Amino acid sequence: MNDLERKILLNPGPGTTSDSVKKALVVNDICPREDEFGDLMQDIVEGLVKIGNGEGEYEACMFPASGTGAVEAMLTSAIGKNSKVLIVKNGAYGIRMADICHSYGLNFDTVHKYGEYPDLTLIKEKLSAGDFTHLAMIHHETSTGMMNPLEDAAELCEELGIDLIVDAMSSYGGYPIDLMKTKVSYLAASSNKCIQGMAGLAFVVFHKDKLDELKDNTRNFYFDIYKQWYHLKEKNQLRFTPPVQISYAFHKAIEETIEETVQARWERYQENWQMLYDLMKELGFTFFLPMEQQSKILMAINLDEKLPKGFDDFHDYLYERNITVYPGVIPENKTFRMAVIGDLNKEDMKYVGEVIREYLANQ
Repeated sequence: MNDLERKILLNPGPGTTSDSVKKALVVNDICPREDEFGDLMQDIVEGLVKIGNGEGEYEACMFPASGTGAVEAMLTSAIGKNSKVLIVKNGAYGIRMADICHSYGLNFDTVHKYGEYPDLTLIKEKLSAGDFTHLAMIHHETSTGMMNPLEDAAELCEELGIDLIVDAMSSYGGYPIDLMKTKVSYLAASSNKCIQGMAGLAFVVFHKDKLDELKDNTRNFYFDIYKQWYHLKEKNQLRFTPPVQISYAFHKAIEETIEETVQARWERYQENWQMLYDLMKELGFTFFLPMEQQSKILMAINLDEKLPKGFDDFHDYLYERNITVYPGVIPENKTFRMAVIGDLNKEDMKYVGEVIREYLANQ
């Protein structure tokens, strides 16, 4: 791996991976129906539960898919014929949740608009006034960089007897979520975000007491949580062909997450984020969100006169120097984004600063 250039990916996943995760891709060919590979799958799902301190109370299942596949599986498996979900639609991925529910004809309503911080009083009023059975929320909304109040939402749902559905795509493995303290019913994420693996696998962590509900709610052929979980449990293999090499890399990434600890990773992410934030603020950039709403994993930065040649010129200059930055996800909000998901460190942030200063000096 020494001949590979180091790429500093400041996009919100897939992120920069460690050399050891890259090396884990190179394995002997194996049929995924062999017990040896099934044992690897079992280790992976056990590791996913361990990352959230959910051992004993939670289960996990995986799908060969992008993260959206896990969210689709989660919503279509959790929302039954007599269920109704309230979706916090304050960013692009809350909007995506609503689009999935609409596509399947699921019973749902929404609260909040793009960029609004969740108002738990308003959410409580809506939940109490309606016939809702579930609340669905993004934890880290990467369209804006907002960290939604997961712990407060979990407490509210416990008070009201509501099931909490969480898209933790860009926080699980990087932000300390303790499932024993923060009770969620369902949580979705993927291999290539804060767990720092390769893209290709998505997963759902769910509370064991939802197994009967999941079994009854079968409506999806591929993205069926119960069938996927049961098949691995009973037959020691996934229902459909998994990405074999990606699975080995994911296994290694989970090992590295547990070894580093989520708390230590969270501290590393925050330090990297603060270095980037201080740099961009010093250079005169402004931010889409106030500091108190920032996730400390990603920031959305306003496009203004600081980039007179536009985002694409800025992106291309950095890309030629092994740095990737990301455009905004909603066109009407003119931003670009920088994240610290991945195997990044302080030296990487210093190099980013040097290159951005160099770019601006040449404008």
